[in-house]
Amino acid sequence: MLDLCLEYLKERMNQSIKNVFDLPDDLVIVSPPVDLDGSKSPRIQNKILIFISNIEKDSFSKSYRPENNYSGGRTAIASKPLFITMTVTIAANFSSNHYTDGLKVLSHLLAFFNRHNSFTRQNSPDLPKNIEQINMELESIPGEQLNHMWGIFGSHYLPSCIYRVRALIPDSEAVLSQAGNIHISDTNVAKRDL
Repeated sequence: MLDLCLEYLKERMNQSIKNVFDLPDDLVIVSPPVDLDGSKSPRIQNKILIFISNIEKDSFSKSYRPENNYSGGRTAIASKPLFITMTVTIAANFSSNHYTDGLKVLSHLLAFFNRHNSFTRQNSPDLPKNIEQINMELESIPGEQLNHMWGIFGSHYLPSCIYRVRALIPDSEAVLSQAGNIHISDTNVAKRDL
């Protein structure tokens, strides 16, 4: 689900950028700012990066009440689905020669997500089948926390915007057991002679 969400957002961003800037190639890629060994991959040079910077349980999920399924006199006892909030970073990783180009594209994406901050089946029929809705909210992070965040990534600061993305993890709601009605019937059990 996490990968489908980022891939979908990447496709929508690339589509919008290509339409506005008349570019033939994709500019947005799903990638962290550095590899695991701390090096920068050449494939992320002069690209817009989208990556997850945090995942946490969504506190709004406490009010969710699962539906009970009654079938044939049985009640399904299910766990609550897992609602999550992802912190998604969109960063312009452009060399000094193309720095202002990166800022233009990042500005365009800020405007794009201001207009399109909710993707639903009604306004986005191309959503992956496991995703019902993507809600995005621009997040403000104080400078000290921002420095700390980029330090954790092992990268220097990149011009970026950070969004809180709310989602529901599919298949996290599983039937734990089924409870049926107890029927007491009058039975006579006779002892068998051996």
